[in-house]
Amino acid sequence: MLGEKTQLAEYSRPNGVIPDRRSWRTILRAWRGFTVTGKRMYEFFYLASLEISIPSTPRLFHQVRAHPHGGRIIRDKPDLLALLRDDAYLASLAPGTVGHAYRSFLTTNRLDAGVFDESAVVRPYAQARNWHEDYYYFLVRCNAMHDLQHVVTGYGPDIAGEITGIGFQCGQMEPAGALEKLGYAVAFALPGASLRHKLRVYRQAVERGRRADKLAAAPWEELLDKPLDEVRTQLGVLPKQIAHPNGGWFTRWTPPGMKPATRWDYDEILARDGG
Repeated sequence: MLGEKTQLAEYSRPNGVIPDRRSWRTILRAWRGFTVTGKRMYEFFYLASLEISIPSTPRLFHQVRAHPHGGRIIRDKPDLLALLRDDAYLASLAPGTVGHAYRSFLTTNRLDAGVFDESAVVRPYAQARNWHEDYYYFLVRCNAMHDLQHVVTGYGPDIAGEITGIGFQCGQMEPAGALEKLGYAVAFALPGASLRHKLRVYRQAVERGRRADKLAAAPWEELLDKPLDEVRTQLGVLPKQIAHPNGGWFTRWTPPGMKPATRWDYDEILARDGG
């Protein structure tokens, strides 16, 4: 079962649009993200990324809707975020499962399920842009599964892990256009490894995402209690050591006002805890 239908704040746009043009005003306003800290900073960058990734994200939406699992998900709109916020359920899952790894990822870095408040950030913006309710749900679901993608790919919560994750996502959306180029630019500027290594890791992440099935079409509600390695195989996500034979990279650098992330390696955690 996919679970209960989403209980998100009411959003009804049956005659809304699937965007095909960027809002340059929103993109240019992203500079304000450098004047604030914490989630407010991410909100500016997130909304700008939604626009930069047009038409790639709308193209991915159409691909997901045409997918056997994805079409059912878009139609039924199950509330993935509610399940991910059920800590008692996640805590009941066996070590080695997707849900156990997800909870480990959150607790290690004191994170909450869901990157942004749907009703305060995503919904008002979607309303202003008159986005179709199915596209809006797709964006909210992708937001909810952000940290699940970290878990399945093995990319950490540090800024380097975020950028590598963007590379993977660009592979899922190919051609990703401006967003992929922006990822290369940030990888170029980030510390933590040689320039050659950083660009190679980013390029490998793009290829890894391209070869995998569409993670946005996966029935995550049915996968949380399944072994992580099996789910990776099912979704066609290459093992990290194969996708990145020379390793990844980690950086403790963060924007001003943010705490450095804790390095996260689920295999090491399982070995340490005897899982």
